[in-house]
Amino acid sequence: MPTVVIYDRLSRLFAEEAPDHRISACKAYAAQRGWEVIHVATDTNVSGATKLEDRPGMREVLAWLPRADYVLAAKLDRYARSVLEFQRLLRAADSTRTTIVTADGVVSPENASIIINVLAAFAEYERDMITSRIQASKDHFRARGNHLGGLAPYGYAVEGPVNNKRWAIDETAAGVVRECAERLINHGASLTGLARDLNARGVLPPAEHARQRDGRKLRGQRWHSTTLRDVLYTPAVRGWLVQAVPGSKRGALTNQPVLDAEGQPVSAGPAILDGATWSAVRAVIDQKAKGRGVERSGKALLLHVARCSECDGPMYRQRREVGGKDYSTYVCRAGVGKQGAHRPNVIVAGPVEAMVTAEYLKRFGRFNLMRWLEPDGSAVLQLSEVTMQIERLAGNLVHLSPDGAAARIAIGQLNALERREAELRAEAEHAEGRWVDAGGTVSDEWNRRDEEEGRRGLLTDLGARVVISPPAPKAPKRFDPSRLSIAFEGPAWWRELDPAEAELAAIALDELE
Repeated sequence: MPTVVIYDRLSRLFAEEAPDHRISACKAYAAQRGWEVIHVATDTNVSGATKLEDRPGMREVLAWLPRADYVLAAKLDRYARSVLEFQRLLRAADSTRTTIVTADGVVSPENASIIINVLAAFAEYERDMITSRIQASKDHFRARGNHLGGLAPYGYAVEGPVNNKRWAIDETAAGVVRECAERLINHGASLTGLARDLNARGVLPPAEHARQRDGRKLRGQRWHSTTLRDVLYTPAVRGWLVQAVPGSKRGALTNQPVLDAEGQPVSAGPAILDGATWSAVRAVIDQKAKGRGVERSGKALLLHVARCSECDGPMYRQRREVGGKDYSTYVCRAGVGKQGAHRPNVIVAGPVEAMVTAEYLKRFGRFNLMRWLEPDGSAVLQLSEVTMQIERLAGNLVHLSPDGAAARIAIGQLNALERREAELRAEAEHAEGRWVDAGGTVSDEWNRRDEEEGRRGLLTDLGARVVISPPAPKAPKRFDPSRLSIAFEGPAWWRELDPAEAELAAIALDELE
């Protein structure tokens, strides 16, 4: 019985546009043809112009291609709206002798090779036209200072008809902005202290305030210092439309005002803060943000591994260097200062990391390292490219002299490509993820990774957990190993064995201790 993989894609997910009816149509089409559905893959909120390998659902399709006779979608534009990406899909399917078809009958097994490229070109043309219209509309409304969609900045509400939406002052939220700005400038307040005070008073943060205003269910979010910083720092508090600086992500620290033809900020509504106040607020925030933009070393070996015994919260590494010597510590933030939820829990970092490292290598250093190989369809894409290279090289070979140097070089390249093709075909046969030997031992890999972040990944893979207890009252201020409880669940590949194999592995692990 011929086999088929069903694929569906949605650019946006709406209730009336759910994929169920299209998938049902595909299943009915497959049943009518007598095909067996072996897998159904979907992509939601994915553009038709997105690369094949960047779509989770399409990666599933590519991984299943070697076992499928057909790939079926409701319509051609569900596959792609880019001729380039569609051609890549066709080549990948051709390398596994799979046929691309649609359930609406436009592309069938009988006419697929003729009609499919023509229709794909029209799909790309349609996408370009839609993109052009949307961009022209945005440019028009942006120049007029209209709200372009989404939530208004904190301190504002959106008012006006559909084609002329503007910002209006939300007095409740705007009052919070003005109060925080005044306390920050004139009373030496800190962002952290202000955020704590707002939470204590029950003032809702931006997203929660918008939900309450719109009558939606609250989610229990709270103010954070970064949230308050973004509210006060953005040019939107001047009533200006904002956009991201080209080449950077959209955010309060990087946004800049939209400018009109004369280079002036485009106004979308009245200002919450005047120019002098806003400039003073930004100056205070910049002065307090000493660490912004500073390169981080990333040397927190036990981040997400070390936990506090009092609250089971994460222990964070605080860096401190005196006279060229490292006096860094691991600290539980829940036990810091007057607002601490439990007694202080601080321990010097160096000895803790050394102790965990020694225990880790003692237990697992001799284990063969394994890595998880996820079938993402990349082998099928590579296979199609290698197959095309083989065909091109074989075609050139017939024009070369059999005894010439060029022919010998071409034959050598052809042999290498054929070996690679065999490897990729074998790789493409695996539709499910699996553990494979990474080569070498855990100890070898540990020594190769000189960055703490890489070593932390090894600790996580082997289920490391370090519980740190606070020091006993009046205990000497020196490192106490008894404060540490180090446990390892074992390697992830070992934890996923069947029960019988896991029991044997556990016995072997006990013998190593």
